[in-house]
Amino acid sequence: MKCAACARETAGQYCRCHEQALEQLRGHYEAWVRAYGTMEWGEYLARLLKMQETGAWVKEVVEAELKK
Repeated sequence: MKCAACARETAGQYCRCHEQALEQLRGHYEAWVRAYGTMEWGEYLARLLKMQETGAWVKEVVEAELKK
């Protein structure tokens, strides 16, 4: 199986690095909801994709998640 974000070999949907980025995204989503009010997961991801502070690993996961 290949990572959905980078095509590296993996046992799951994402490789270790991208899986860690996804876990961070999920954890920070709740903080965003508390700060900005109710928002859909896709809206959260789209906002992150536009931010220059968002790192490369996270952006790759966001792009893969938005394709779902």
